[in-house]
Amino acid sequence: MELSTARPTQGQAVHDGQKPAIKIGIVGCGSRGLTVLERLCALAATGDRRIEISLFDPHRPGPGLHSVEQPEYLMLNTVASQISMFPDQAALGGFSGRQGPDFYQWCLRFKPGERTVLPNAFLPRAWLGEYLAWTYEEVIRALPTNVRVRHHARVVDNVEHTDLGGFVLSTGTQNHQVDWLLITIGHAASAPPLSDSPGLTKVFEAYPQPSALAAISSTDAVGIEGLGLSAMDAVAGLTVGRGGQFVQAPEGLRYQPSGQEPRLFMYSRSGLPYRTRPDIAPHRVGGSPLIFTLSAVADLRVENPQGLDFESQVLPLLKAEMLAEYFGMIAGLQGESSLSVKSEIANAFLMGEIQAKAAELAQRFAVPMLDESAFNPRALQAPVDNYSAWVKRFIEDDVKESILDLDHSPIKAAVEVWRSCREQLRRVVDNQGLTRESHRIFFSEYAPLVNRMVAGPQKERHQELLALAEAGVLQWVHGSKVMHNPNTSDVSVTLEGGKVLVLDAVISAHVRDNRTLASQPRIIRQLRESGIVHSLNGNGEAPYVDGHGKAQPNLWITGPIVEGATYYNHYVPSSGSYSRAFVDADRIAREMLGMTVTA
Repeated sequence: MELSTARPTQGQAVHDGQKPAIKIGIVGCGSRGLTVLERLCALAATGDRRIEISLFDPHRPGPGLHSVEQPEYLMLNTVASQISMFPDQAALGGFSGRQGPDFYQWCLRFKPGERTVLPNAFLPRAWLGEYLAWTYEEVIRALPTNVRVRHHARVVDNVEHTDLGGFVLSTGTQNHQVDWLLITIGHAASAPPLSDSPGLTKVFEAYPQPSALAAISSTDAVGIEGLGLSAMDAVAGLTVGRGGQFVQAPEGLRYQPSGQEPRLFMYSRSGLPYRTRPDIAPHRVGGSPLIFTLSAVADLRVENPQGLDFESQVLPLLKAEMLAEYFGMIAGLQGESSLSVKSEIANAFLMGEIQAKAAELAQRFAVPMLDESAFNPRALQAPVDNYSAWVKRFIEDDVKESILDLDHSPIKAAVEVWRSCREQLRRVVDNQGLTRESHRIFFSEYAPLVNRMVAGPQKERHQELLALAEAGVLQWVHGSKVMHNPNTSDVSVTLEGGKVLVLDAVISAHVRDNRTLASQPRIIRQLRESGIVHSLNGNGEAPYVDGHGKAQPNLWITGPIVEGATYYNHYVPSSGSYSRAFVDADRIAREMLGMTVTA
């Protein structure tokens, strides 16, 4: 997102001494559109200028992809207390925000007795959808007298730029004129229809559940493409969603089939499982970084205006920060000063002696060095032979670390740096912070590594996978053992022993890459075709600019569809600490309302 100092240019007459209303269009009102709407309404209350806001979303405003109709076995992978739609001063970088409950507090009020609700619990995504819808209603209920909000339950099918600098949005038979436009429509591509090619294998999407998987029979052999969150949802839909149950037995978690489950085969291109989210103490607040700091990133950006090389200039800081967390926790667990050891590592980094210091600490505490796979995407390769057994061991070992929790597992503490320093990563990547080649490497190799390290499922989901494998319902297959027939839709897997099995169905359970022109949503392609925006890189990717290579002064595109131009856009906002989602929303709203915007 690029900010500007432009003002509305619609030629509106002034009536009765009043300035014309500021007309704002918001296309998409999931969590990201809702943050901007909230900020607009809160800030508009400080003035008397009339504000007319048009929301365009075919669905109920608020939930976005967190549909309230989805089954409750689809779970969040963020704990309840870390989600909030009400920004406090910390979230807004010092500005005052709106008072309201976070997701955990809301659940205590509106979901009593349905299940035990704890601040560090992973709860159903449908509940979050209800919370988002409730937030929208609260914002509308408390509208200032000078603000009018109108929801159009339609899809915007065309956008035109007017001669006076505004926009005309078409929703079929109606046109809507706005001065300012925000597009925030979530993920890129919509689900394709079922495959109708002549082969035996039918292709399905993982969402929406349960309807997306309804045509899959209990007699089918089903491939699940992916090992991440969407894959976990697909597995849940075809097991507990079919009436199966997980029960705690003396020997551990066990699965009781309903008889309606198909046979499941999971695979991915890398073959590498995700690490699960560790248990987190309620209201835990992590320490501040010592090495990979915002000021260190700012210095790098100033010294390298043509762009940074992530691997040579940024990764060493991040790796040193991981080593500080890793050995700092080990020291604390062994009765020594965690802060003292972290300081040793920080000093060693400044002196260029970080490797020697890490080796010294490993020897001092009699522990292995930090596994290179925590920061190097090329360090770990999934073996072809005995792959299923290897995945099982990986998951078992990782679940043990998650059970230890984030305050007692050194490896979890180290990889958590990818998450706790995400704002530093954003400031490295955003606004063309990397060279073109380094940008490509970051998004093709390091962004997937971050997802595998800290954006995985709850540990309970992987415990369930182990139980499903034990029950014979699920099997992991190495990606090299999956064959796609180039002439038909047939997909086959080669099982241990050499048997080749043609799959009856394949579920596409991975997030599409938003950074190609073909995968971008229709409204973005239409803006490009009409010449309203152009790709700054000339290859179809964001960032998008006007015909002069500058930011469009009254158009914003935010969220997952601009992943690449910016980084880490796939999340729901939170309060209690700096939140990029809220800060961006506040800055957008201030520009739209003609207020002072700070850098």
